[in-house]
Amino acid sequence: MTGQAPALSIRRAVSRDIPEFIDLLRMVSDRTYPLETVRTTLSDLRPGEYYAWVAVAGSDLVGVTMLQPCVLEVSGNRCAAGYWTNLCVRPDYRRTTLYPRLLFAMMAGAAELGMDVVYGAIRRPDVLAGHLALGMENVGEMPVLVKPIRPTRLVSKYKGFGSLAAQLGNLPDYFYSKYRLIRRSSSSSPYSIKDSRAVGCDPDIYMPALRAAFSSQVQQPLTAESFGKRYHANPDGDEYRILSVQRSGSTQAAIVYRSAVRGPEIRSFVIMEMGHQLSQEDALRFGLLELEKRAAESDCDVILCLSSSLGMQAALRNAGYFKSNEKYVLIKKLTGRKPACVLPAKIGDWHFTFADHDAF
Repeated sequence: MTGQAPALSIRRAVSRDIPEFIDLLRMVSDRTYPLETVRTTLSDLRPGEYYAWVAVAGSDLVGVTMLQPCVLEVSGNRCAAGYWTNLCVRPDYRRTTLYPRLLFAMMAGAAELGMDVVYGAIRRPDVLAGHLALGMENVGEMPVLVKPIRPTRLVSKYKGFGSLAAQLGNLPDYFYSKYRLIRRSSSSSPYSIKDSRAVGCDPDIYMPALRAAFSSQVQQPLTAESFGKRYHANPDGDEYRILSVQRSGSTQAAIVYRSAVRGPEIRSFVIMEMGHQLSQEDALRFGLLELEKRAAESDCDVILCLSSSLGMQAALRNAGYFKSNEKYVLIKKLTGRKPACVLPAKIGDWHFTFADHDAF
């Protein structure tokens, strides 16, 4: 910036601001976000469905923070909450006070809108440190669990070894795929698989399996309406799918997933959430094996999953998943209103997955 900087103001965002959101999002993530997909994901900023606050300097939008209203169930009680989805500041304003001003404006706005708490999940340590310095509370860490599908190619891409190294990895990856095939074929099972789009499905068929075994003290309530809203769109434009494991016409386990491209062209399947009916652990294990098959057929490098549930983490480890070097930290902050319920401060009491945080 040269000369006198224009005065900064912060206001609630409206629909016409969304095109400039995309420019800021691209600046911090190097992703392409189709305008209409973003409008759909943000519900076009309709009050009660999505909120954002923007910082304006002159005629330029230089920062934005976004909040999705939601409900948290806490031991049978309900708490009005807001999930903090994005905070983006233009690079030439990052050494100013804009970042805390946006946060405080959002917290004040959340209180005015009737929210008791704002919470979110942070992956970058520098961003986490900034949030904690401004009064956010650290609830706990959640590891990203991974299952390599093409391990040699995955490492080559992640380490930036180049296309030649990735090509040389085709042979070991081929033998690894044969090992997975033998593992699947040796696992006879009475189950059948149905793989369908999440949009237009009947959520009542799958919801009991998604929460029966991994329910927690704090969670967003799962209803047909919330399921439909959650899985109708995402900023990348990829569709959500449901892989259900059935026996005698009844759904015993379910996995909601989507494809995504991360970092240096790393092709991924991402498990949004999963679960099984009580005493049907084998059904979920069978479903995870089938998901591997679909990931391989889609030429994916890896499958990712995030969960605060120790039970879900154990199920994934038993299926061959392991902790990556990435983790998310769940944070929360009361807005200043008298809360309707007390939120536990331990991560093990929360039900949190990529279904709550669809950004990888």
